[in-house]
Amino acid sequence: MMHNLLPILKRQQVDVTFFVIEQAPPEVFNRGALLNIGFLEAEKLASFDCYIFHDADMIPIHDQNLYRCEDNPRHFAVAMNKFDYKLPYGGYFGAVVGFSKQQFLTINGCSNVYFGWGGEDDDLFARTSHKKYSVLRYDARIARYYMISHTRDLGNEVNLVRSALIGDCKNRQDVEGLNSVKYTVNSVRQEILYTWINVSLNMTEILLTAPKNTIEIINRALAPSKKLHRNKK
Repeated sequence: MMHNLLPILKRQQVDVTFFVIEQAPPEVFNRGALLNIGFLEAEKLASFDCYIFHDADMIPIHDQNLYRCEDNPRHFAVAMNKFDYKLPYGGYFGAVVGFSKQQFLTINGCSNVYFGWGGEDDDLFARTSHKKYSVLRYDARIARYYMISHTRDLGNEVNLVRSALIGDCKNRQDVEGLNSVKYTVNSVRQEILYTWINVSLNMTEILLTAPKNTIEIINRALAPSKKLHRNKK
């Protein structure tokens, strides 16, 4: 992806720093938490005014798809080959999105409670709307991406509670997200073009930072043997 993205950014004269956030096994993949971690770890190294969260399998096609932050968050990946270069639905807010530092702080980042595939991008769209931001999009003829074909990774199974969690988004937005994410940094490697950060997550530890109502929603969707219980301390 970077071999295709770098020439475009160079032609756009963008001053950019890359961070690659990798989640260590065996925990189920959590994209929302990784975006929060990327923001927090980047802030430890420098003060950035614009954050663009970019899936590794997305290749931009058009030079006029300008990698910039503006007065409202931007959805860059409007049209991709996977969806016949059309927006799959009005609230789609996945793959490549951009926020100013203040915007991401205001919405309290991403939710951390989405383990597995699906839901975290719709939750992010809802968080953005709840804080009265509009989502900007370039024309679909410009905001085009080629998605590298691949199978879903092991440990990224479909999230069975994603729909129920989205309905609870507004209730937990201010207390669950960027300000509550828990993780362990295993290693940091400085490469020529990017900083590689390997982290570990603990599903139970993260879910227990969510409000009681969120735990109840998850429990109703899970088998009894997998129910979560908040600490009584």
